[in-house]
Amino acid sequence: MKFVIVGCGLSGITSARLLKDQGCEVKIFESRNHIGGNCHDVDIEGLHFHKYGPHIFHTDDEEVFEFLSRYTEWIDLEYKPIGRTQIGDIPLPYHDKGCEAAIGRTLDQEEIKKYIFKDYSEKQWEVDFEQIPKTITNRIPKTKESESPTWFEGQKHQCVPKEGYTKMFERMLDGIEVVLNAGQEEWKQEVCDKVIYTGRIDQYFNFCFGELPYRSLRFENYPTMDKQDVLVYNECNKENEWTRQYDHSYFSPNHSGETIITREYPKSMEEGDIPFYPIPWGEGQDMYLKYEELAQKEQSTIFLGRLAKYKYLDMWVAVKHVFLKFRRFSV
Repeated sequence: MKFVIVGCGLSGITSARLLKDQGCEVKIFESRNHIGGNCHDVDIEGLHFHKYGPHIFHTDDEEVFEFLSRYTEWIDLEYKPIGRTQIGDIPLPYHDKGCEAAIGRTLDQEEIKKYIFKDYSEKQWEVDFEQIPKTITNRIPKTKESESPTWFEGQKHQCVPKEGYTKMFERMLDGIEVVLNAGQEEWKQEVCDKVIYTGRIDQYFNFCFGELPYRSLRFENYPTMDKQDVLVYNECNKENEWTRQYDHSYFSPNHSGETIITREYPKSMEEGDIPFYPIPWGEGQDMYLKYEELAQKEQSTIFLGRLAKYKYLDMWVAVKHVFLKFRRFSV
């Protein structure tokens, strides 16, 4: 069988590798000038620069971890950001011991929401905190009694590829044809048995129900010799417009010399912006259900990934979804 894959992000690359290993013919079309989607990183004199925000791989799923480990070695990296709040810097995720050491007292649940999550969330989504659905606000980590939790507390594997994500993807794509800078309609000219579509589902159907809403990001990068004390500072306040500030040297532990500090600014998506975050409530969800109904009728196209499913997916989940879709193919 011949498969055309639209999109060379994590879902598309994983699909291509599984199918190629089963003897299928595979060709990928990618509209950007690089592989890896939003996980793409760039080697800058030994510094792994995460172009589209920090990506830390985390999972308990051994099948997923063992699969990706065929293509990379890993560097352990625990995600323990610092929240810059109205009452001082507080280790995240929140835990009583860390908070008491930082500001001299602990916080109750309402204070945690007020000082750590409210301002940050309102900047991220540009709506009042009370309007954000419980499916999001209920994700507040319940780690009050933990000694020194990580953001992905309890997950066995928390790491980044030793040589970067792009190197890992290059190995996964060995022997697979990839067309970069592809036009949006170019893949349609390729004769194939099946299409795996990982792009925007509304675009696939020519926006017949309208454009699905997304939140996007703007990045400001600052080369510097001064390394941050932690990988990420979360700006849990309204004084600064950015939500996160992170230091790329943490992705390359042996790196010395100049690093890059990035500030991340959430924004409404405009023409030319990258669609980072589906908005998981309101009119967008109703619109997506209409598109999903059309997608279910497509006999020759398989929809996979964050943009095709209009749902934020952790990296391990994106890989797992591909496994489940192609379960009849051995991994």
